[in-house]
Amino acid sequence: MTTYTRLALAPLALTLSMTAAAQAVADDGHTGPTFGGQIVGGVLDVADRDKDLWAFRAEAGVGGIYHVNDALRIRYDLVGDFANAINTVDEQTWTPGAHRQDDGEVYIRTARVLLLTDFGSFGFQPRVPSGFWNQIYNNIDVFEYNRFHGQTGQNAIFGQAEQGSDVLSYGSPRFGGGFQFIGAVLTTNAQNDQDFDVYTGRLVYNQGPLNFGIGHTQVRRPGIDNLHRTAFGIGYDFGMVQLGGVYEHNDDREDSSGASDFDAWGVNVSANLTDDWSVSVGYAENDKNLGLENDAVVGTVRHHFNEDVYAFLEAARYDNTDNNLAAGISVSF
Repeated sequence: MTTYTRLALAPLALTLSMTAAAQAVADDGHTGPTFGGQIVGGVLDVADRDKDLWAFRAEAGVGGIYHVNDALRIRYDLVGDFANAINTVDEQTWTPGAHRQDDGEVYIRTARVLLLTDFGSFGFQPRVPSGFWNQIYNNIDVFEYNRFHGQTGQNAIFGQAEQGSDVLSYGSPRFGGGFQFIGAVLTTNAQNDQDFDVYTGRLVYNQGPLNFGIGHTQVRRPGIDNLHRTAFGIGYDFGMVQLGGVYEHNDDREDSSGASDFDAWGVNVSANLTDDWSVSVGYAENDKNLGLENDAVVGTVRHHFNEDVYAFLEAARYDNTDNNLAAGISVSF
């Protein structure tokens, strides 16, 4: 870690400690601030690359809710992701935040304010994990390193990103026993005379053991003028066994022969073998043009010491990119 990074972390660390201390004296009508995070560290072995100590996840932050009145609550979240400041990324690897920050810089993963009303939630979110990814692809995003989303470097199977920025969103109240509609617009380029570059909406259902979602996104960014993405995901929890699947269709209406025009899909089976042991096995593939197609088989085994601490061993085989092996410990707090 560089001296610059240490100096950059110091104010955030001081702020987090002060807010954690303030929790005990929070005013009436204010739930929080609460402090929490997760550190997942271990060893990463990528083919034709030296073994490397790796921070698969390193997050910490605060959040809380102000109860203004019976009809309005204000939620806030601020989360820093330190993995990019810890890891050294190259063309064979990826780490959270590396898609946006330079090497050695801290990435702000979440910075948002939500207005929670009887008529739904209104989100003002300069930085936020993608709700589209988290609610439609969540049943296959169960691995530590091999997560398949569009920001995982050479191993990206899907086009959908896991992290969003400059997001203005609306989420309806739940209806019909578990349905919810969410719509959002994103600004990815502030210099193109177009206030919003991404338009997205999804309908999700989550009730009991069944969850599913379908969504559509229109993307306009440098190099892609009219990309339409449609995705459907489903999962079912049988108790001991959980099943999940996703299908994604990317339609580049400006260039159907380009790298952005492709289909991708994935499936996953997870099982709780005992109270202490669990396993997950997944398969995903895409049919990208220009010789960029790829498929992957991933498996992970976890030993759970308690609900906040577990050890894992994960292995992945890719058809056209580098295989990898990862092992480590996860601690949540």
